[in-house]
Amino acid sequence: MRITIVDQAGAHAGGAEETLFAFLRNAPKSLVPHAVLFEEGAFSERLRSAGVPTSVVELPQTIASARRERLGVRAALAMPAIADRIARTLRATRADVIYTNSMKAHILGGAAARRAGIPCVMYFHDLPEGLALQTLRVVSRAGSRARMACSCIVRDAIAVGQTTVVYPPIDLDRFAQLPARAEARAKLGIPGDGPLVVLVGRINRWKGHDRFLRVAARVSARFSSARFAIVGEPVFRDQDYLPELRVLASALRLDGRLQFVPWVDDVATVYAASDVNVNCSTREPFGRAVIEAAACGIPTVCFDDSGAAETIDASTGRSVRAGDEDAMVAAILNVLCDDELRRRAATAARSSASRFDARVIGAQMYSVLRAAVS
Repeated sequence: MRITIVDQAGAHAGGAEETLFAFLRNAPKSLVPHAVLFEEGAFSERLRSAGVPTSVVELPQTIASARRERLGVRAALAMPAIADRIARTLRATRADVIYTNSMKAHILGGAAARRAGIPCVMYFHDLPEGLALQTLRVVSRAGSRARMACSCIVRDAIAVGQTTVVYPPIDLDRFAQLPARAEARAKLGIPGDGPLVVLVGRINRWKGHDRFLRVAARVSARFSSARFAIVGEPVFRDQDYLPELRVLASALRLDGRLQFVPWVDDVATVYAASDVNVNCSTREPFGRAVIEAAACGIPTVCFDDSGAAETIDASTGRSVRAGDEDAMVAAILNVLCDDELRRRAATAARSSASRFDARVIGAQMYSVLRAAVS
């Protein structure tokens, strides 16, 4: 089966791109992939290094700079011509099926697949709102033969008819062997041996890092040996957010208790150093870090309006009412103050993570794609 993937990201890999890469690494040998991206960069080179032929269709600035919160009339007017260019590229790959993997890819790739007469499968990773959501609904109904969603919350929010929930695959082999705790902390520059509470992922405003800092200050006041770390960098947007967070951390008197750790590719080191993982996002579509932490035996505390909450239960973490910082403080303290609970959670979390193994999920994704071709 020849599959052509359309994805807007070529420079940076977000969760959608990590899902794609894990799928390609674990897909059946009969899958013959080609990628069409909208920019060159580290991710396009990563695909090529993995043996995936990769083409780039560069977007005009009017479309490249458009955001799902603000599509813009000029961007909309430029899209048909770009869809035609992408359609020509898709025909050249002789694909049996098109797999679109991001918002712009759904809109442009879906239209292009229809022009090229090739069935399209869309994998939804986002929770768009307003005009972006309405646009996605129109293009998915018109341009896709099948759809997948990374969580039930995403499926239900987009609401375009039959959509298969396929949780993103995780390469669990990456977390099979962890460094010693002291070694991991030394590598990350985190001093001390007290419990470590982490938030891992790209630094964008909707990810709620400001909430994490407020929660950390309150936990610190009650649990004096606790330390905290924000691991990640601003990607895609919000480059001014990190300086704001540093100012807030100082205002909350977290200096010496909190580390800002630049993104590390070997996230297993982060979890090896940690005791509790926290997700503070506003309506997180899924949350790969929750499963990665679980694979390392680290429980998660998150809000209950997220895809992350679908992946944990009382034995592997805690979900609290959306936006309730009081409840989040209490849940983190509950985990930190109970060594036996943490040990039980570590065992349960590792066991729970196995259902997200890339080999298992990859087979589910392949089945949806194969059915769309039939």
